[in-house]
Amino acid sequence: MLRSLLLLLASLCGLTSLIPTLTPNNPTAPHQVTTPPILEFVEYQRLDELGDTRNMTISPDGSKLVWPDDTSFCIYEIASATTECVSTGDVTVRVMTGFTWSPDSRYLAFHEDLFLRFYESDLWVFDFETRQLVNLTDDGIIDDALPDDGVTLELDYAPVWGANDILYFFRTAYGQDVPVPFNLYRFTLANGLENADDPILLSNLTYVKDEPFAVYGARADVLDGSVSLSPDGQNLAFLVRPSDANKDQSIWVVDVVSGEARQVATLSDLVQFGIPAWSEIDLFLSGLGWSGDSQYLVATTFSPTQIASAEPTYAIHVNSGESMTLIDFSSVPDQQSFVERAGITDQVAGRYDTIRAGIVTPDGSYMIYFNFNSSDAGVSALPLLPPNNSNTPLRLFNFPAGESSGPMPMFQSTAGDDGEYVRVLMFGYMFTFAKR
Repeated sequence: MLRSLLLLLASLCGLTSLIPTLTPNNPTAPHQVTTPPILEFVEYQRLDELGDTRNMTISPDGSKLVWPDDTSFCIYEIASATTECVSTGDVTVRVMTGFTWSPDSRYLAFHEDLFLRFYESDLWVFDFETRQLVNLTDDGIIDDALPDDGVTLELDYAPVWGANDILYFFRTAYGQDVPVPFNLYRFTLANGLENADDPILLSNLTYVKDEPFAVYGARADVLDGSVSLSPDGQNLAFLVRPSDANKDQSIWVVDVVSGEARQVATLSDLVQFGIPAWSEIDLFLSGLGWSGDSQYLVATTFSPTQIASAEPTYAIHVNSGESMTLIDFSSVPDQQSFVERAGITDQVAGRYDTIRAGIVTPDGSYMIYFNFNSSDAGVSALPLLPPNNSNTPLRLFNFPAGESSGPMPMFQSTAGDDGEYVRVLMFGYMFTFAKR
């Protein structure tokens, strides 16, 4: 009834184009959330009993788990607790990477493993409605990403979905003579895979960093990884991580309408805050996510040593560039205090908040992450609406004594939301939280 009235009023006022944004059940419409729900722990489940957890992901609607199994995709329906494996023919999806869901839970995009296996990478999409697998950027070249003389490879990677089945991705044209820096492209798949047109160049990023792979997807990424689209669908943020470790890493944002890119933060500026005086480790950027109001970017850091490392998390206001520490270790007096055992309460001691596995909830209201500790492992949440450097992480779940066998292989955390429950996949476990 309400929708009918809206349609009638919009028609009379000439505003029918606004209706999709007024429809809360449209899963592809950009949305912004300003009031976070309260999350209550319901249950957790080990996923290694179902299948290979390494590239296991959950659909955005929280209805199914999917993982590649040699030449098939295995689909576990959560409601019925049943598994079906669908053949992908002679395409070995087990060695693919970058698995990313469309917001409507219909498509899964991915590519060959360019950065670890050095495979020549194309952009693939699997349609869960038609069970169709399509190579969207087939250039007829397979095997290693080592071009012959006079051959330029088009290497496609780091896909991310927008509303209305728009698929963004990065492309590097790479040859033996001259490497051509990366560019940002997009597909529009609203009319189905079979009607996909050629990709459109959205932004020439040559001026961002003069090297071919300044943006890449690494299996150690957290949150949304190297590339993340704002909830309002307007800005695509990406990490620039030069191959030369002595060069500064940075965070850039592209306006997906105009294609204009701008730098919003550098690692060297961020790490002026949040690090204790005794820490001498080098930090790197590891992942990006957005707050639900599309105003703030969340950035995590990591140390390659990962031994007693204070690794802060930051929030950057996209318009002003101002940053704050969300997880701050600067007040920890010494390394011993950082690593010594502390009691677990609803408010978690700082040492538990080194984020090496975590994800932003689909509505952008929380960052949920795994707490590492052999005897007191669990899951915590940091509110992101709005980001606040005085916020204390909320402890959502403690593993029962003796029931945690430690983290299992899982390359990147994912989350789904069916409106009633948020389900989060981290380190081989699925955690279910009710929304109140």
